Amino acid sequence: MKRYLQLFSLLCSGAALYASQPNVIFVMLDDFGYSQLETYARGLTIDDLDPALLKHVAQREEYTPEQAFEAVRKASPTLSRLADEGARFDNAYASSNLCAPARLSIATGVLQNRWGVYRNIDTEAHGLKANSHLAEQLHALGYSTAHIGKWHVGSRNYEMVPNYLKAAGVEDPESVKVDDSWSETYYNNKDHQAVSKKLKAEGFEGSVAPKDHPLNNGFDYYFGYNQWESPFYNATNIWRNFDHAGLIKDYNTDVFTDEALNFIEQSLDAAKPFYVQLHYHTVHSPLKPKAPDKYQKPFDSGAQILDNFYAHVYAVDQNVQRLLDYLEERGAADNTIVVFTSDNGGSVGNLSCLPGNAPYRGHKGMLLLGGFRVPLFFHWPRGIQEPQQLNQLVSTMDIIPTVITAAGGKVPADIDGKSLLPQITTGSTEPVRDHFAVGGIHARVWGFHGASSFFTHNVSREKAPAGYIVADNRYILRYVGPIMPDLYKDATEGLPESFEIYDYINDPMEKNNLIHQLPEKTAQLKAIWKKESAAFPAPMKWDLSRWEMMMK
Repeated sequence: MKRYLQLFSLLCSGAALYASQPNVIFVMLDDFGYSQLETYARGLTIDDLDPALLKHVAQREEYTPEQAFEAVRKASPTLSRLADEGARFDNAYASSNLCAPARLSIATGVLQNRWGVYRNIDTEAHGLKANSHLAEQLHALGYSTAHIGKWHVGSRNYEMVPNYLKAAGVEDPESVKVDDSWSETYYNNKDHQAVSKKLKAEGFEGSVAPKDHPLNNGFDYYFGYNQWESPFYNATNIWRNFDHAGLIKDYNTDVFTDEALNFIEQSLDAAKPFYVQLHYHTVHSPLKPKAPDKYQKPFDSGAQILDNFYAHVYAVDQNVQRLLDYLEERGAADNTIVVFTSDNGGSVGNLSCLPGNAPYRGHKGMLLLGGFRVPLFFHWPRGIQEPQQLNQLVSTMDIIPTVITAAGGKVPADIDGKSLLPQITTGSTEPVRDHFAVGGIHARVWGFHGASSFFTHNVSREKAPAGYIVADNRYILRYVGPIMPDLYKDATEGLPESFEIYDYINDPMEKNNLIHQLPEKTAQLKAIWKKESAAFPAPMKWDLSRWEMMMK
């Protein structure tokens, strides 16, 4: 009898815990600029825009800055309201200036450099370590867990390939070397176009190796793609759990939200708290496909590129509103956390529009602030009693640790991510960390600066230098290795290695290099890099000479 009473007590306490645990929807956009969300663009003027981006836009004569400000004001009413009502961070750094390393770090709370990951190719080669995805912590706390949308934290499933080769009559297909370098050369092999076409149609490009698969890393449900992009329409790289989802004809922002709603409904029906990662394709290229007409209506500037870009943003905004409406209908809105961010700085210019990453310069792939700074907010009616606008130095590595503590769990001691729960619930001004240091590539190809290269995207990327940044709560030190001659049109003689330091609080555009005025601060930040990087192993795939460039 005593045993049954103990079991009953345990079940009751577990039910009480589940009833109090917040549901979580973690929304992440792809390559979204810092001020492409209205609440972060509020108050900006033309003087706050990146001069090089302004010049680029003026030369293309497709839209004006004034039209862009008008568009951004219309594009995110729901998301901006959530930021204004919740806890908004104004000094948040992506853990990388590239998507796959940043996503790996978000997933694990571990700075990717500690695993020899500096670029996308390193992420694909390394993937997840066993039991490292923090979703496992939430699953152990009783959560139903789902990942919907972009994954991109591991390798494709190359185990698919031998069967396709065998079906095509290739002798001894098991002997064919199949890895991440195989893909590019194989798809260019004219003798096997039928096989590559079939592989693409049946989802190989978005597949996930078993060890990196969401269902093997803490998730109950998966509907997404393990690739850098997925077309808005007619996608063939999307998978449902372990099965290819076939041709997804409809607009993927709507499709991904439908999947999230279905999962949320099932979780609420089962009286279980849910954790849903809703990582949209928006606003990664390709951006030319038009958003559905219902999302185009607010945008009538006549500038097609501008109107369509912000129609895609508005589509996300309105789909988030769909989620909120359903939660309100089910009585679950009050105790649901909505987290919003971008994986890295915006890939701005061309089809990704002003105000871009303002008030910061640069874009994705660069070691300028525009490559790292991202919008980040938490909305949680039950937990956040007063709106908070916070200035602590934080990182996207801190997102899931914050969710874990809100759920009643304990953040693993051996990770870099920190819980922001005191900050978001009480407005605590206590520092979260005293510095943020990361190394990687400094390449111009992932945005409008790419036009300055003499080479194509892939070639220019491989010739780009390495470097690092170290930021504290006011200053940022940037090191960039030597730039080779004849890489960029504005530096045909090449450029020597360089150190720069900026007061980014008072000089967010990084105009005034204080390297000669601040020798002690420079030495302090250099020493931090020297100490931290001593534990960073060589890259999994990146050119070793590039890595050595930033490690000396």
